[in-house]
Amino acid sequence: MKYEWKIILIGFVCSLAFMLVFTYGCSFGQKTLYAYQVGIYKEEDNKNQKLDELKDMGIEGYTYMKNNQYYVLSMISEHKDEIEKHATQVKGIMKTYIVPSSTTTQILLDSLSKGDVI
Repeated sequence: MKYEWKIILIGFVCSLAFMLVFTYGCSFGQKTLYAYQVGIYKEEDNKNQKLDELKDMGIEGYTYMKNNQYYVLSMISEHKDEIEKHATQVKGIMKTYIVPSSTTTQILLDSLSKGDVI
């Protein structure tokens, strides 16, 4: 094999290896959290009313405040299929967050209120 082809082959193999390492290696310390948002309210009474409505349905609600608005979530899960099943009971939107694997529900809510999670 000619010298030039060896260089091209080595470059291709190294590029493929680096691509795999950076694509999959960086995601080992992360997980995906799914949140189901059911409302955004300016008034605290409206937020509380929505949380009471969820409680009457047997659903534990979550809330955080950002930019003087209350965000109400009806479910947070690592399992997308649980959120999709939940969506048949409650009208809202699903949001996806890729976070460090050590993230808990409370840490997620705190980060959302600070605007730290994209």
